[in-house]
Parts: sequence; C-alpha cells; structure tokens
Amino acid sequence: MESLWSRRSMIVFFAIGFGLPWLGWTTIALLEPQGPVRTMLFYTGDFMSVGGLVATWVAGGRPALASLGRRLIAVRAPIGWSLFAIFSPLIWLTIPRLWSAAQHGGIGRIDPMGLLVYLAPATLIAFTTGPLGEEAGWRGYFLPRLLTRYRPITASVILGLIWGIWHLPLYIKSIFATVGGGAGFVLHTILFSILLTAIWAFTGGSVFWAIIFHYTINITPRVLSGLFPDVKYPFSNTDPVEIASLVAVAVGVVVVVGPARLAARIREVLAGLDQESITADRAAVSR
Repeated sequence: MESLWSRRSMIVFFAIGFGLPWLGWTTIALLEPQGPVRTMLFYTGDFMSVGGLVATWVAGGRPALASLGRRLIAVRAPIGWSLFAIFSPLIWLTIPRLWSAAQHGGIGRIDPMGLLVYLAPATLIAFTTGPLGEEAGWRGYFLPRLLTRYRPITASVILGLIWGIWHLPLYIKSIFATVGGGAGFVLHTILFSILLTAIWAFTGGSVFWAIIFHYTINITPRVLSGLFPDVKYPFSNTDPVEIASLVAVAVGVVVVVGPARLAARIREVLAGLDQESITADRAAVSR
C-alpha cells in the first residue's frame, strides 16, 4: 500500500492548498498592499478548498469528485449534531465574557437582536473565507485520509496542528508575532479539529456541517458583542478562561461520545466513501 504522505493526490493537495495561500499571504506581509489588491491576495486562502477538490479528482477521478460534491451539500443530519454545529461556540465564548463582566461591574443590558448578527449580510460574507474556502480541503479531502491511518484523536491533532501552521503567513505580524499568541492559536485549531472530527463522523462525513461550524466559530464573537453590548471583552487566544472552556467542551464531547463509538462511526463513514479512493489513489484517473 502506498504511503499516505507520498500519494500523488496528497502532493497536489499541499502544493495548491499551501502554495498559493502562502504566496498570497506572504506578499501581503512583505509588501502591505491595500484596497482590492490586498483583498484579492487575502482570498488566496480559498485555494485550500480548491486544493481539496483537485486532489480528490487526482485520487479518484470524476466519481470521487461527485462523491465529495454530495458531501458538500449533505444537509441532512441528526438534529443534535446540527444544533451543536450552530450553537456550541456560544459555550466557550460566552463563559469568558461573563467572567470578565463579573470582574468589571456586571453584564449590563442584553440585546436579543444581537442574535440576528448570525444572518446579517455583512456577517454572511464570512462564509466566503474560511468556511467555504477551506473545508473542502480539510474535512473534504484531508481528514478522511488521515483517519485511514491514525486513531480519531491522533488524526485530529495532526490536522489541527497543520491547520494552525497553515495560517502562519497571514498572521505573522499579529497572532504569530509572539510565541504565546501563536501557540494559543494552534491550540485552538487542534481543539476545533477534534470537535470537527466528531461532527464529521456523526453527520455521515458531511462537509456542509463542517462549513457551518467553521462559520459559527468565526462569527460568534460578533454575535456576542451584539448580545452583550456593555461587556468590553478583549478576545485573546491566550485567555485562560476561554481556553479552559474550549478544552472542557472538547473533552466533554469525546467522553460523552466515547472513543470506541467515535472510531466505529468513522469506520462506517469511511466504508461509504469507496468512490473517493480514500485508502489509495487510483493508478489511472478517469477524465
């Protein structure tokens, strides 16, 4: 059996998914362009999904690409996991805000209209970056292949670590400007990856729900700013209360689901992805 890391499709995946975003983001860091040019270069990050689609085609041809396409629009899922994908970020992001409010005079007023931020036109633009721009790569192509060689938690940690490092050129002057900031960010992507693996497994390998979860992770801070307008909380990847809350959620999901049940569910999902050539690339790609 060919090595996971030496497969032709894996090489294509990393070449496109890393190469073009890193080229665009490094250009931003070095030249600091403004206006439409900066926006265009920022959106090179969406080549992560392009890389996933192209690599899937290289691995298994049109049948593989069609299978991934179905997972991209696989809306049907257990209601519990659907709600988890939409609302669970509220747990670890609300707790540190309430803690901060308790230290600084209270919550103040609560504006329920803040929840409408989830669907505000300006917020929905966030779908076009990480959620749609990455998940066909991370959870569409890469995750199922890692899961054929590694245990679920190990695969999640590997993906999360690579996912975090992938952002390096984009945040080299901000998040990764300090060791603590960079480490905190990568810890977040690892913990998110564990949660996304559980969502992926129990929604039948759906990339759609990974996209939704990625979206809610990104925009929930804006929702909470609208919901608690008087709470002045400077979000930080190194906030120990926020990190502890996220760790508790991730550990809680693994404990409640159970490692054995999670592994069994993953085997079921992988068994249904034969057309995507998960275990090995096809020798000849049909065109």
